[in-house]
Amino acid sequence: MEMPAQPSGLARSVGIGGVAAFVLNGIVGAGVFAFPALVAAQAGGAAPLVVVLVGVVLLPVVLVMARLATLYRGTGGPILYVEEAFGRTAGFQIGWMQLLSSLSALAANVNVLADYLLRAAGIGTATPALATVLHPLLVAGAIALLALLNLGRVAGVSRLLQLGSVAKLAPLVLLIVLAVPVALAGGAAPADAAGQDLVKAGLVAAFAFVGFEGALTVAGEARHPERDMPRAVILVFAGVTALYALLCWAYVAIAFAPGPVDTAPLATLAARLIGGAGALVVTLTAAISVLGNTMFTVLISSRRLVVFAGQGTAPGWFGRLSVPGAVPRNAVVAICAVAALLALSGGFTALALISVASRLLVYLGCIAALPVIERRRGLGSGTAQRVVLVAAALVALALIAGTQPAAWLGLGAAVASGAVVYALGGRGARKPG
Repeated sequence: MEMPAQPSGLARSVGIGGVAAFVLNGIVGAGVFAFPALVAAQAGGAAPLVVVLVGVVLLPVVLVMARLATLYRGTGGPILYVEEAFGRTAGFQIGWMQLLSSLSALAANVNVLADYLLRAAGIGTATPALATVLHPLLVAGAIALLALLNLGRVAGVSRLLQLGSVAKLAPLVLLIVLAVPVALAGGAAPADAAGQDLVKAGLVAAFAFVGFEGALTVAGEARHPERDMPRAVILVFAGVTALYALLCWAYVAIAFAPGPVDTAPLATLAARLIGGAGALVVTLTAAISVLGNTMFTVLISSRRLVVFAGQGTAPGWFGRLSVPGAVPRNAVVAICAVAALLALSGGFTALALISVASRLLVYLGCIAALPVIERRRGLGSGTAQRVVLVAAALVALALIAGTQPAAWLGLGAAVASGAVVYALGGRGARKPG
């Protein structure tokens, strides 16, 4: 069966290394620097095992997304999957929720980035007036930098993300290497959590893994997406699982103490292992990590606007590509402008509630779409794949059951706003792209 073509005009210039960097930066952002303490607060010494089990439990969802990635070459990812299976309206709604989720996460993470930079400069609680003035300037400057970086060719963005991936992984791996002899010398016997709740610990850990699906959106700019996308998703997810588990083990074995949750657990761990310089390095690493995550968010969000323009559900202006470079600069500028408004106004709080619920709904939609797509294309599925599909659906439903009701109220508002945008966008025949 022939795969859908790539008629949008976006340049295919990203290899397997760039695709892997996309997946990594979609998952690893600011969360890795906080979640070890959050999981340990609920699971104590069992935190590393909880992280490994969560990675294994989420694997069926990853395998479903990887299988879908082998069937498409175009830009859009889940938008294309759900659209082919359930129609244009469903595909648009999936993309719309992803867009709102990404914008809210971008706004929140840029604020986190400003916090990290102020902390690294020693500006914060000691000089609150100065921090109040500098924080919005840093937010605006960071978003301007993100726009500038994404206005270049996607191959350049890919190279920057690969360099950033090395820059943020190297200190984290070094922490683990330094922690092993210290933890083993101390017997590696961590303290128990004050009030153990393994289910809650599992939910906290699960939400640290989401985001890998974002890389599928830019398949239209990968050289060999049907080969590189599934490989990168599976291998990077497995590597992140190991990284998360080892960081949790190091933290609970060396630095964890029951009581108030540590807001900077990896900085605490680094301070124990190296001293004040270690904590500073971790803070700067966190800033690099957030920058990489937000740069990737601008990339995928702008490409969703390109897909909407191709559908006719957004003005064609968003889909215009620069010459040379084939970069949707109008879409990049629009995404950064909206993100700046959200980040500077603080109005992203309500949208942030949508982020978790929308991602889970995207997973469920893709899981439901796979058998429909395969049946329509005449592709067979064995018993193993059917088992994976059922397991993936159960995992998605279990995570949905664990989310806050407020998230679903926000998601309902997002669906309603998406319906209005879709109606205003017109229902003409879909253009290629």
